[in-house]
Amino acid sequence: MDRIKIYLIILIIPILLFSGCWDKVEIDERAFITAIGYDKYEGGNEAKEENVEKETEKEPLNRYIRTITYPNVSLIAGKGQGKPFFVYSTVCASWADGRQQIALRDNKNFYVYHLKAVIFNEEIARDEELFREMFDTFERSVFLNRKLYFFVTPNKAQDILMTDTGKNMDVGLYIDELMSKENKPTRMAKSDLGTIAVDLRESNAALAPRIIKSKDEIKVSGAGVLKDNKLVGMLGELETRDVFILKGKVKLADYTIKVDDKFIVVSQTDLKTNMKTYEDKDGNINVYFDIRAEGDIVQHYFRTSKEPFDEKYIDRVNKKVNELISKELGDVFKKIQKDFGADIFKVGENLRKFHPATWNKIKDDWDEIYPKVKVKVDYKMNIRRVGIKQ
Repeated sequence: MDRIKIYLIILIIPILLFSGCWDKVEIDERAFITAIGYDKYEGGNEAKEENVEKETEKEPLNRYIRTITYPNVSLIAGKGQGKPFFVYSTVCASWADGRQQIALRDNKNFYVYHLKAVIFNEEIARDEELFREMFDTFERSVFLNRKLYFFVTPNKAQDILMTDTGKNMDVGLYIDELMSKENKPTRMAKSDLGTIAVDLRESNAALAPRIIKSKDEIKVSGAGVLKDNKLVGMLGELETRDVFILKGKVKLADYTIKVDDKFIVVSQTDLKTNMKTYEDKDGNINVYFDIRAEGDIVQHYFRTSKEPFDEKYIDRVNKKVNELISKELGDVFKKIQKDFGADIFKVGENLRKFHPATWNKIKDDWDEIYPKVKVKVDYKMNIRRVGIKQ
């Protein structure tokens, strides 16, 4: 019996000793940072936050305006009042310096491991030194989610994070919902921290989603093209859609085309993309995209009972779509290839994997060879459905 008591005491003591939380921080005492924005500090800029840190004795070290946003957790829980979120800006020399500056002015305990979005102003993104410095900070952390979204913007990141969307919610959470909703638009890049880091290492090129502000609205559309660890250009909405079709990552897409003087809408419902690379007899590198799609006619004209059900008419629609989209896809490849020199389609990686002998011969001169690569796009859609007969 005494032995049983001793065993019980041995079991109970560790439970009592190890169940305590000696370093706990109550949830309403934390600031769960959801988004961070970086703008280039030029000296003399006045940030919009009233209490923004001004120029200091070490002004030459100040290179960034760092802006953070976090939600009012007390309001979310229904136990508080006030603004739905808080925004703070400070001038700083580095990520760590900015963190310390803001900690001097806010009574919350900052928690960054639920971060949803990081926004780089275009000036910072085009500055290789500053971009590499900031990107490394986030990529190096073992605590941050690899699905963290990285945005580039032609606006001020500070302006975006200070936007009142009218949704009565934190801007960082709003941006995260834009990116993660079920029906994702096809006209924006969805690249995250992990994807961008891998693409830059493998092919020295990547896409980052572009975020813009217009009045009191935030819009995620288009993409920024990264090469040599910096931003080299921007793509519009339709160009971004076409890039992801070439990559085989957009199953659903809508096209407005003109057939027999009528504007109709054809919806792409499925997609299979196959990219092949090869060296021709003249020593030129070629890339060929073989793309097969299915589609529906989702808009035609009321009381047209014959055309959508006529086989010859459907053949003309298919031909028109195939010609139009093949040209558009080829044009966007050439734009990125010649204007930016960015191998975001991983043509070089494809050569390395499937044609190692050719790759070993040209890899040292790939930056000069890639802009001269010949491309052919063969997009073929087969319309399956035309809707209800009228």
